[in-house]
Amino acid sequence: MTNNFRIMVVEDDATLRCVLVDIFKMQGFEVFDSEGVDDFFDVWRQQQFDLVLLDLNLMDEDGLVLLRKLRMQSDVPLFVVSGRSDRETRLAALEMGADDYVVKPFDTRELVMRVQNFLNRVARTKGEGSESQQRNLWEFGDWKLSELSKSLAHTDGREVYLTRSEFKILLALVRAGGSVLSKMQLMDVVDRGNYETTPETIAVLIHRVRKKMTDKSIIQTVSGFGYRIPCLSENREYRPEKTGA
Repeated sequence: MTNNFRIMVVEDDATLRCVLVDIFKMQGFEVFDSEGVDDFFDVWRQQQFDLVLLDLNLMDEDGLVLLRKLRMQSDVPLFVVSGRSDRETRLAALEMGADDYVVKPFDTRELVMRVQNFLNRVARTKGEGSESQQRNLWEFGDWKLSELSKSLAHTDGREVYLTRSEFKILLALVRAGGSVLSKMQLMDVVDRGNYETTPETIAVLIHRVRKKMTDKSIIQTVSGFGYRIPCLSENREYRPEKTGA
């Protein structure tokens, strides 16, 4: 079930681009494609997409540059699909906000399934009623983390976009009740099937969450042990009371 998802394939290899377009169309997706950054933004300004598949070795600009530009204006889900397998590039893409990193060569069926599963989860979350979305709401300091809407909001009303891995790590720290979680424990929290999770990846994800929250004191580093959220005396799982008779 694809719910008529609309995706953009950004790939400079014409043969691979055509293969991906055909495969996703056969699965019921509405697919657009481009071979470079200029083509991408020409289409981007006219359409809305549920997900972007982005190669990094583009004809007119490095894909990481496109990723950075895109994240400055949109939270659209984005999977990097690249032949670059070095740790530095993977970490750079994740730090810039990529939701997944797939290394070439890859199994096309696996890629389609990962995209389908990801977008179906997003669609189910968006389809929840407003009351359901307010349940399982964790409050800590001036922040509220919703398990169902996968969202982080400040008491002043602003919302912070979190990638899937960032959300999983923050939720694990909140659920830990003030206890310290090691990098190894947080590595287990992050889905190992998406990329090679390392201690360096966890450090990058923690840095990204702190930066997005603009408050380094929320997530505390316990030297030699790991991380914790120290204000747990103020934390609680919130379930609103039912209204009416």
